[in-house]
Amino acid sequence: MTNLPSLADRATGYIKKHGLISPGDNVLAAVSGGPDSVALLDILTGLKDDFQMGRITVIHFDHRLRGDESDADREFVRDLALRSGLDFRCGTADVRSFAVEHKVSIEMAGRSRRHAFFRHIAKETGARRIALGHTASDQAEEVLLRLLRGAGPAGLKGMLPAARDGIIRPLLFAPREDIIDHLKTRGLAFRQDSSNLEPNCRRNALRLLVFPILRDAFNPEVVSTISRFAELARDEESWWEIQVREVWERCGEFTGGRVEIDIEKTRLLHPALLRRLLRHGLEKLQGSLFGIQAVHIEFLFEMILNVKPGKTARLPGDIEAVSRGDRLIIRKYKAGIIDPLQAQSGLETVEINGPGTFEFGRYVIEVQFVEGRSDTKHACKLEVLLDADSLNLPLRIRSWRPGDRFRPQGMGGSKKLQDFFTDLKVPREDRHSIPILCDREKILWVAGLRLDERVVPNPATKTMLSAKLSAKNG
Repeated sequence: MTNLPSLADRATGYIKKHGLISPGDNVLAAVSGGPDSVALLDILTGLKDDFQMGRITVIHFDHRLRGDESDADREFVRDLALRSGLDFRCGTADVRSFAVEHKVSIEMAGRSRRHAFFRHIAKETGARRIALGHTASDQAEEVLLRLLRGAGPAGLKGMLPAARDGIIRPLLFAPREDIIDHLKTRGLAFRQDSSNLEPNCRRNALRLLVFPILRDAFNPEVVSTISRFAELARDEESWWEIQVREVWERCGEFTGGRVEIDIEKTRLLHPALLRRLLRHGLEKLQGSLFGIQAVHIEFLFEMILNVKPGKTARLPGDIEAVSRGDRLIIRKYKAGIIDPLQAQSGLETVEINGPGTFEFGRYVIEVQFVEGRSDTKHACKLEVLLDADSLNLPLRIRSWRPGDRFRPQGMGGSKKLQDFFTDLKVPREDRHSIPILCDREKILWVAGLRLDERVVPNPATKTMLSAKLSAKNG
């Protein structure tokens, strides 16, 4: 270690390389009292003038998990801030109760409450940067955890030196051994979290049991190797992000708190690009990919490749995906909360007095008469052919109404439309937005889902009506 530049010198280069701090930035330093965060605070205060920082504020969060030990940590950090002449802010929350209430792990609950506190203080103090003490050792653990949880390639870039919410990690380049050496050289005291000394959670098990084996049996520099891999993955993903943004302009849309993806256009994409497009959509919807794993992306991937109108999938974070017509809709699921457009069971009825294009809600239906014979096995659910002689004109488009019945093609009998929707798992709040094509006496087509048996063309059909469903902006 002695032939390496000092930790402060290396931190200087790392901060400059990634543009972590700009002149005048007010910085929050998150300090738990452990070695990494104590070293972080020491580095930041030492470099304050070099980077022309504004105000540095020490922030500490009490998770209420370790009783007297947590109290002692708080007082240690408070004294450290006072000795450094810095402002001190402390937050607290009952993390255990939050985890039970929201059915998440203690680790996830702690992160949620801790970061909410960080954001609150940043807004209150006008801080543009929230500095965390994550190290290369934390990065190696995080990458391996993500891999074991089933993360895709994008997830293996690990933690970022700088995140969009103002979080920075000035020590992400340094293994934990370098941190301890720095503290010893500087004569700085720190606290030890006793909960980190037992392999009672996955991260501790990796740190205490797995990494020692990896060092001894495979590579003494395993932390640096994995951290270097994460850097390469970040470079790869930065290129992919450019490709995804270009494709998103053609295939995706985020409006009204929901993401809509054009199924037909995205089915032509390379699988790797499609998966990243789906990740991009989820990130737009909830602001991050927290809780989203590769298996969830695969659910959406399959919904696009194997279109089944009405199919739904539930993802972490109360996210729901619905296949609707030529669109995959991804939105936040809230039981009992209905989109104002969907709540109008009384979307105005649209009269069809001849061929043309007709708007209904967010959809468009194009109808025209076609001469010639038909393949009665015509399978596209977005574009159908009807036997014109079986129609009792004029036609109209309307919403579903309670009591509606029709004869779904291929089912050999009549069925309540409500039961049909239930069988296809069409969410209740979506049903009123689905266009229903009718004539004077019957339902002809539940648009995008099923044709009525009575209007299916047969070998004797000479004139047909073509009906095509698309999104208004498609």
